[in-house]
Amino acid sequence: MSEALCASGGSGGSREPRGGSEDEKRRVRALVRARRRAMSEDARSAAGALLAQRLGELVAETGARSVTCYASLPDEPATWGFLQWAEREALEVLLPVIREERGMDWIRASGELRPGPLGILEPVGVPATSEELARVELMLVPACAVDERGTRLGWGGGYFDRFLASREQRPPVFALVFDADVVPGRPGLPRDPHDAPVDGAVTPERILRFGSG
Repeated sequence: MSEALCASGGSGGSREPRGGSEDEKRRVRALVRARRRAMSEDARSAAGALLAQRLGELVAETGARSVTCYASLPDEPATWGFLQWAEREALEVLLPVIREERGMDWIRASGELRPGPLGILEPVGVPATSEELARVELMLVPACAVDERGTRLGWGGGYFDRFLASREQRPPVFALVFDADVVPGRPGLPRDPHDAPVDGAVTPERILRFGSG
């Protein structure tokens, strides 16, 4: 499946014409969505347990005590095991809350979640202050796919791209995907100027760190 995600044609991501870039993004999203929906419940459960282990390893390696994460959707690598582990370890975890103006706030995870405007479960509480955001030492973000240059393909909303672009300084950012969602080699995924790259990715099988690509 990873090979099927490779960008078609010979041009690199950021050099593609705008229309070609968007067409390729739609193609990859459709492939990933179909593959994820075909996974069995047993496979999803096993992947979620393994992902929690990898994320625990990453937190230990980085020494992070304040992280961002998110409440995963059914088709995404499950974050629930990690969130439970983080609570037991007394980590500070901030979860995103979508704003109507296509922005995001962050609220500390407290156990109470309710559906937001996009149907994603969101925490209830007071948005984090700039000082609290500055304490974050590791960001875990969703993705449709990533490549080995650090290109992150989201689902088209642009919420995380806009937030990451707004930060003058940011901690390491890791995308959470299935192993088959990592595109190897060149040309990789299309990357437009507004697409914020990530520093690495975590799959149920491995932790990857990317260069500046």
